[in-house]
Amino acid sequence: MDLCVGIQCPDDQRCEVLPDGKPGCVNNECGMLNCLPTEVCEVTPGGGAYCKDIACAQDVECPQNQYCNGTICVDDACVPGTTSCVGDELQACDANGSGVSAQFTCGSTSYYTSICTDDGMGDAACPCEDDWDCPADTACEAGECVGTGKPATCTLPPVPFAEVLPKKEIQWGGTGVVPNNVAVNAPFAGSAQVSMTPVVVNLDDDNGDGLINELDFPEIVFTTYHGTSATAHGVVRAIHGGGPNKGKDYFANAGTNVWHEGEPLNKAWLNTDGIANSTASIAAGDLDGDGVPEIVVPYEVVAGVSTGGLVILDNKGDIITQTAVNTWPSAGHNVPAVAIANVDGKGYAEIVVGKHVFTVDKDPMTNELVFVDKFSGQITVNGNNGQGPIGCIANLVGDNKQEIVVGTTVYRFPTPPAGVGKRADCAAGDTSAFCLGQLEVVWDAQVVNGAVAVPNLQREGFCAVADILGADEAAPPGPDNPPDGKAEVILISRGYLAIYNGETGAQRRFTNLGAGDNGGAPNVDDFDGDGFPEIGTAFGLRYMMIDLQATSASCPAWPNAFDDAIAGDNGNPARDPGGACTTDAECQAGAVCNTAKGSCVCLHNGWMRVTEDNSSRVTASSVFDFNGDGAAETIYNDECWFRIYDGATSAVLFKEHSPSRTRTENPVIADVDNDGNAEIVFASNNDTSSCSAGYNYPNGIAVWGDSSDTWVPARRIWNQHAYHVTNVLESGAIPPLEPESWKLYNGRRYNTYRSNPRSSGVAPDLRVPGMQMSSPDAACGQLSTKLDITVEIRNDGDVRVGPGVVVAFYGEWMGGAPSEPLYADAAQTPLTAVLGTSLEPGQSILVTVNYDATNNSPGTLPEKVRVVVDDTNQERECVEDNNTLEAAVEPGQVQPDLRIDVGAASEGTCPAPTVSATLYNDGSAPASDILVRFYAGDPNQGGTPVHEETIAGPLDPGQSVMLSPKMSNFPPGLLVLIYAVVDPQNTVLECNDGNNKDEANGKVVCGIN
Repeated sequence: MDLCVGIQCPDDQRCEVLPDGKPGCVNNECGMLNCLPTEVCEVTPGGGAYCKDIACAQDVECPQNQYCNGTICVDDACVPGTTSCVGDELQACDANGSGVSAQFTCGSTSYYTSICTDDGMGDAACPCEDDWDCPADTACEAGECVGTGKPATCTLPPVPFAEVLPKKEIQWGGTGVVPNNVAVNAPFAGSAQVSMTPVVVNLDDDNGDGLINELDFPEIVFTTYHGTSATAHGVVRAIHGGGPNKGKDYFANAGTNVWHEGEPLNKAWLNTDGIANSTASIAAGDLDGDGVPEIVVPYEVVAGVSTGGLVILDNKGDIITQTAVNTWPSAGHNVPAVAIANVDGKGYAEIVVGKHVFTVDKDPMTNELVFVDKFSGQITVNGNNGQGPIGCIANLVGDNKQEIVVGTTVYRFPTPPAGVGKRADCAAGDTSAFCLGQLEVVWDAQVVNGAVAVPNLQREGFCAVADILGADEAAPPGPDNPPDGKAEVILISRGYLAIYNGETGAQRRFTNLGAGDNGGAPNVDDFDGDGFPEIGTAFGLRYMMIDLQATSASCPAWPNAFDDAIAGDNGNPARDPGGACTTDAECQAGAVCNTAKGSCVCLHNGWMRVTEDNSSRVTASSVFDFNGDGAAETIYNDECWFRIYDGATSAVLFKEHSPSRTRTENPVIADVDNDGNAEIVFASNNDTSSCSAGYNYPNGIAVWGDSSDTWVPARRIWNQHAYHVTNVLESGAIPPLEPESWKLYNGRRYNTYRSNPRSSGVAPDLRVPGMQMSSPDAACGQLSTKLDITVEIRNDGDVRVGPGVVVAFYGEWMGGAPSEPLYADAAQTPLTAVLGTSLEPGQSILVTVNYDATNNSPGTLPEKVRVVVDDTNQERECVEDNNTLEAAVEPGQVQPDLRIDVGAASEGTCPAPTVSATLYNDGSAPASDILVRFYAGDPNQGGTPVHEETIAGPLDPGQSVMLSPKMSNFPPGLLVLIYAVVDPQNTVLECNDGNNKDEANGKVVCGIN
C-alpha cells in the first residue's frame, strides 16, 4: 500500500514515508531530478528543488539578469550597458547581456584630442567638447560621445511645414498697449518691452550634479525697457525655458537692485534702476572656464553721462564687474552686439564689441572676474550698418587663432612681448601693439582693393563668415564649382552685398541689392535644399534671399518682390526644376534632386518679399530646417509681423501679429525646454506706433514650438547675435580653440551663420520593456488591495524625448467588468505618471505609481494591468505600436525588495564628504552581494558616479544596514545633490525595483573648483 497516495507536496518537495512510519513531504535534491534540456534545477529558500522551465524564444521571457540564446535563458555574459576600451575602440555590453560588441572608435578631427578613457566602473567613453569631436552618428552629451556609431534607423519622412505650424508655448510680458503693457506675474513688471536678440543658455543646475550643462533645462536671457527708453535703464532678465517652472522668471537685474527666484514679485524698484543698454545685444558664455556661464551686457547710453561700456553678470543675475561708463565713443555704438571668443587661443575668453577686445582675469584677492585690458582697432570703421556694431570672429588665415571682422577691416589680437601677460607688465616706452592696446590689421579691404572698389560709404557693414564660393571665386558656385573649404567674409553694407576672400581681403562680389540703404545682419544656410548655401538679409521694405548660383532657362531670376496682399507670381516667371526624383539626372538643367524631399529643386532660387521696417531697416533674421526636408525655413519679424517663409519659394508659411520698433534683433532657434525639438524665441514691443497694422498686441518674449513633436532637434544654446554653432559649446563653455565652422568634422558640416545645425528626421521610439507589481503593505509574493506598479520606460530611438511624456495605466477585471483606467483617487482621476526629465536615446527610467483597488468600482485588484507610454500621443515616434505592455496581476515570487534611504550629507570630511544612508530589505527573501552606488546628481539625468560599495550580506527580510561612505571622487567646488542607487546593475532579482533610488537631504559643496 502506497502511503503517499493523496498527499500533495509543493513543487520543490516529494512525498516519502518518514521514520515514524507516516507519509510526509521532504525536500527534492537536484541530483535526483531528471530535468529536461529546457529546464534547470532551481533550489528554493526552504532547501527544496524543482525543475524550472527556462525555454524561451525572446529575451523578454527571461529574468532580468539573463538573456535568451534562442532556446533557453542563460546568465548574462556581461552587465548590459557597461562599456570598456580596447585601445581607442569603445566596446559595450549588448542590451540583453549576451556579449560585448564594438561601438565606435574615438577620434576628433577638430582641435580637441579624444582618446578612449575608462573609469574602471564599467563606464568607458570617448571624451568630447561637442558633437564635432565625436565619431559619425554619435553625439556629445556632457563631455562624452554617445550613440551607436551607426546611421540612424529610427527615422521618419519629413512632413510639409504647412502641416506642422507653430503654437505658442511661452508668452512672457504684457498683453497689449498701455496700460496692459506691464509684464504679467513678473518682477519689475513695468519694464516689459523687448527689442533685442535674446540668448538661450543653461544658467542653473536642474539635475543636482553640481554642473551646469546641456543635461539641464536652458534659460532664456533678454533685456527689457520701460516706456520708450530704448538705450537706457534696461533690466536684464532670465526665464526658465523648460522644466517645472517653464516660462517663469529666474532673475531680473535692475543694476544693483536684483530680484532672484523665490523673492516676492512685487519687490520695490524704480524704472531708472536698470543700467543696461536696453536694445543692445548681450552674450552669454563661460568666460573663465569654471563651468558656470556669465552674461555680458552693454552698459546704458545716457546723454552727458555714459556713451556705453560693459557689465558682467553671474549666472544668478548679480553684477560681477563692469568697465568705465565711457568705454567707447557714442558714434557708431548706439546698439552694440557683444561676442565672446578665445581670440588668442589661451587663457580666459575675451569679450569683443566691434573693433574693441576686452580681456578678463581673476582678482587674486576676491577670486572674482575683473576687466584687465582693452585693445582697439585704429581704423575708423566700427562694423555697424546704421546701428551696431555687430562683429564676427573666425580663424580666417589658418593660424589657429581668431580674427575679428569689423566691416571691411579684419584684425587680430596682438602678440605680447616675452614675459608680458597684461599691459601693466609692459616696460615703459614699449611701442608694441600689445603695449599700446592696439589690434593688428590683417587686411583692410579698401587698401587691398582700392577706394573705387570699396567706397567709404561701404566700409561699414554687418558680417557673416562661411564658405559660399568655389575654387573659382569669380564663377557662380554650383555642382561644377562647389565650396572649396575656405571661408569668405560676407557683408551687408549700406545696401550692398560684398564678399571678400577671408584670407586676403580680395573682393569677390560687390552688388547693389536695389533695396535701399542699410540692410540687416546676413544669414547663411541652404535655404532651398539644393545642397549649396544662400544668403538672407532684411531691408526697410524687402526681405531678400540671395542665391549666388547661376540662373537657367528652367530656373530664371525673380526680379519682383512678392507681396502678402497680392496672390500669384507677382509678375515673376515660372520655375520648372522637374518633379519627383531620386537622382539629379531626373531633374531639369539647372536643377538638382533634393533627396530628403524626393523632388527636384532649382539651383538658383533667389527671391524677395515685401516687408515693413521703416524704423531701423537693419533687423536680422534666422533660418532653420524645422521639418528636416533639406530646405531651411526663414524666420523674420519686421515692425508688424512674425513670419516664417519657405526658404525656396518665399511662400508665407506662418504669420502672426508681433509689433516692434525694430533695432538689430533677430529671432533665435534652440531647444529651450530640452524636449528634443526646436523652438523659436523672439522679442516684441508695442511702445511706438511704427506698425501700419496696429500695435495693440502682446509685448515681451514669445516661444513658439510644434505641439505635434514633428520639428527636428536643435542645439540647446544660442548665445549671441553672431552665433555660428562652433563659437560655443552646448554646455555654454567657450572652446579654447574654436573649430572653423565651414569645415567638415567626422562627416558633419556647420557651414551656416545665424542658424543651427541640420538634423535629419530622427525620432524617438518609446516602449515599456518591463513591469513589476507588489503591495507596499504586504511581503513579496503576497498581494493586498494596494499596488506599487513599477514600469521601465525606454527610448530605443535616435533622439531625446520629453519631458512631459504621459504614462497611463489601465485595468481589466474578471467577471465581465469593463476595461477602464486605473484611478488615482475616489474622484476617479486617471492614474498617470509624467516624465519630468528628458530621456536620451538608449536610456531607460523606472516610473512607479501607487494604486488602491478601492478607487475603481469593482473594488478588487484587476486581473491584468496595461501600461501605455505616450498615452496622449504627443510624441511622433518611428514605431507607434510598441507603447503598450500588459501583465497579469499575480503575487509573484518570494524575493527581496531592496530600498535605500539617504539622509544628510556632511562637509566635515571634505574634500571627501560623507553621507548617511540606510539599506533595507523590505522583501521576503534574503539578498547578498548588494552593490550600492552613489552619484553626484540624478543618475537618470547624467549624474556622475562618485563612490560605490558592496554589502556582502546576506541581508535578511526586515533587516537593514547603516552606511556612511566617504565620497573620495567628489567633484570640488560644485554644489551637488548626492543620490544613491542600490543594485544599479540589476543583478538582484527583486519584487520592486522602483524604490532603489533616493537623494540626500540637501546639497553639499567641497573645496574650490
